[in-house]
Amino acid sequence: MKLIVVEEHKSTYPNPIIFKKGDRVKVGKEDPEFEDWIWVTTKDENQGWAPMQCLHVVKGDKALATQDYTAQELDTYFGDEIFLHYELNGWGWVEKRDGSCGWVPMITTKIA
Repeated sequence: MKLIVVEEHKSTYPNPIIFKKGDRVKVGKEDPEFEDWIWVTTKDENQGWAPMQCLHVVKGDKALATQDYTAQELDTYFGDEIFLHYELNGWGWVEKRDGSCGWVPMITTKIA
C-alpha cells in the first residue's frame, strides 16, 4: 500500500536491536504509548523496543524470539512517498523509493 508522510519521523535509536528466531533475550517494561511493545535486551547487551508477537516469554524476564526482528526505524520527511509492507501495533514496516526500509509510526502517514 502506498502512503504519504504527513508528519516527519526521526529515529531516536541509532543502534537498533536485532535478534534472530531462537535467540534468548531479556524483557522489561511495556511501552506506555504503544500497546504490545516491550523493552528488550539482546545477547550483545543492546536495548530497544520489540513487538510482543515476536517473543515467547519463558520465565520472568526471559524470552525466546519466535521470529527474526530488527528495530531499524526509518527517517521520513513531510511529503515522502513510502510503501507499506505490513503494520504491527501502530507501526508500519515501510520502504522508501531508494530501497531503504524501517519502522515508522503509522500516525505520521496517510494513504496516498
